[in-house]
Amino acid sequence: MDKNDFPPRVSSGLTRERSDRLRPARRGLLKASIGAVLLGAALPSFAQAAYPERPIRLVLGFPPGGATDNSARLLAQKMGQLLGQPIVVENKPGASGSIAAEHVARSAPDGYTIFYTTSTVHGINPNVYAKLPYDPVADFEPIIYGSRTTLVVLTRNDLGAGSVAELIEIARSRPGGLSYASAGLGSTQHLAGAMFARQAGIEALHVPYRGSSLALNDLMSGQVDFSIDTISASLPFIRNGQIRALAVTSLESAAALPELPTVDSQGLQGFQVAAWGGLVAPRGVPAEIVRKLNAVANEALKSPEVMQRIAETGGEPQGGPPERFGQWIKDELGRWKLAVDAAGAAQR
Repeated sequence: MDKNDFPPRVSSGLTRERSDRLRPARRGLLKASIGAVLLGAALPSFAQAAYPERPIRLVLGFPPGGATDNSARLLAQKMGQLLGQPIVVENKPGASGSIAAEHVARSAPDGYTIFYTTSTVHGINPNVYAKLPYDPVADFEPIIYGSRTTLVVLTRNDLGAGSVAELIEIARSRPGGLSYASAGLGSTQHLAGAMFARQAGIEALHVPYRGSSLALNDLMSGQVDFSIDTISASLPFIRNGQIRALAVTSLESAAALPELPTVDSQGLQGFQVAAWGGLVAPRGVPAEIVRKLNAVANEALKSPEVMQRIAETGGEPQGGPPERFGQWIKDELGRWKLAVDAAGAAQR
């Protein structure tokens, strides 16, 4: 085939002279188009640089007054001061935090809705329930690992137990054992109680509530026999004598309750449970916003007032980059799977 075999070129209808006259105009249009594209590409960064321009919602899956609520509000207040915009805490209790988690997962990924998650929501629930309305990894952007807190074994005052050994003895002496309260089915408190009963070899009836505050109220009124809850939620009631504390669930003594022994030292060797919390956002939030929230949260966790408050309630500040929290969540999913399976708590 030679050049004569190609079809004739179709004329554009423009003479060379006219085409030459239009070429500068085309160059101007091309430059304008490129400029518009570049300006459009720059707009998100410009908008993100001004973030936040309005209040941020911090959603959590448990009612006011509990350990999660206290931790979330403490962090939100300091972060809001540093950002120059308030962070408004919104409680959406129910289904061990799953309702709130689904709500946030489906929210716009613009940085104005974030989630204070916990070991229950991002560690235990995915191992307890066969189906959840959210994926703990795929649906969220990790922001920061906030804090970790130990738990404490509690009883009603008139139960007559002054130690873990006496609590186990009372449970074994009663037909059907004892009842224990938790912050909800599949919560950290539920699983801790189930693990305690299994290792102690006792019968224990689980009574779930919609949050720690309701569970502790019924413990104080004698409706249930014992509970294993966070120090932060139970400390005021311990100090005013409304409930009795027997031991902490860490392997070392807790700074907030240094007089209490550990469960490990009370005969249940190796028993250890901790609750934790941190911030995540809906998947797709721009990396610039995640980094800004992480930087501000790290600064908040290092402030003397926040560190003191966390320590007073039995917690330990964590912090670090978003990647640390993302890896922590993945590791916790594996650890809690073993605990859930061992306690027979899976709902399949």
